[in-house]
Amino acid sequence: MSVLDLARPELRAIRPYVPGQWEPGLLRLNANESPWRAPGDTTERGLNVYPPPRPTMLTAKLAAHYGIDQAQILVTRGSSEAIDVLIRGFCSAGRDSILITPPTFDMYRLYATIQNAAIKRVPLLANKDFALDADAVLAAIDSTTKIVFLCSPNNPTGQSLARADVERVCRETAGRTLVVLDEAYHEFAEAEDFAELRQRYEHVVLLRTLSKFVSLAGVRCGLLIAAPQIIEFSQNVLPPYTFPTPSIEHVIRALSTDSLRVSEERVALLKRERARLSTALAELPQVRKVYPSDANFVMVKARDGGAFRDMAHRGGVLVRTFDDPLLADCVRITVGRPADNDLLLRVLAGAERGSDA
Repeated sequence: MSVLDLARPELRAIRPYVPGQWEPGLLRLNANESPWRAPGDTTERGLNVYPPPRPTMLTAKLAAHYGIDQAQILVTRGSSEAIDVLIRGFCSAGRDSILITPPTFDMYRLYATIQNAAIKRVPLLANKDFALDADAVLAAIDSTTKIVFLCSPNNPTGQSLARADVERVCRETAGRTLVVLDEAYHEFAEAEDFAELRQRYEHVVLLRTLSKFVSLAGVRCGLLIAAPQIIEFSQNVLPPYTFPTPSIEHVIRALSTDSLRVSEERVALLKRERARLSTALAELPQVRKVYPSDANFVMVKARDGGAFRDMAHRGGVLVRTFDDPLLADCVRITVGRPADNDLLLRVLAGAERGSDA
């Protein structure tokens, strides 16, 4: 079978919108654009004209960076939009389902709910540092399951899923469902990424983002990496002109050799700070456990998560707590610059001494 047999049948032959043609050197009077730039517009292309329907120059840069063919990439507004496009493209409302492994990134649930797709939940194994329960995942898949979402390193727990478990899920779901491997934090991990699984299995899809490792969260650049037929189908679901001109130009600059060198140095620093912060947090009396992390954050189990959060807030630092029962008293802490991490540790140590007084 073709992997597109899993897609919504009414969308497989959808006729995409065809935008006005653009050719270098020709006067463009076919798209109802303003002929003048706005005051202060310093972009190379000009904001008075639409961006490319698909950012082909950026796609070429990203393909070179990741070492894959351009036909395997769809640029999206953050990897969140890629999640939305996949669920809308493969899940019929009121009929199909996705499978998630909580605690995990909550946008899978949100976009499925918006699409009126059912949600199957197979919790990670909390007693094993939130490891994947591959047996339970495979047992939960049925004929309605169109997408399995696996996040590695996982948000918010921070751990990388065991490669053998992920590979088993990919191998045993061929022809049954898509497997989407969300690698938003993979640059911070010590483990190898899942690009090889994507090449080996047609139904495996990768998600990446430039929000973290090249410091472009405000630009919103994500990637859907998949077999060419999935990319072509997803392009028909995604409207044209979605990726704006300033974002294209910012990302292209961020992918220059000099910029990437800076990003790699910063990632290395954050890894060292992650280890230092984890060690220091483990020594605090209000911390019961520090979970292993391959991401740019650390999750701890506090004696009282709300009190931990409030201590940090009083000292001028925001950390994240959750209302998920699986994460009771857990706190997620983004790894900052050395001075940021020092401030947090001083605040928590000071608050603890104050509570003893």
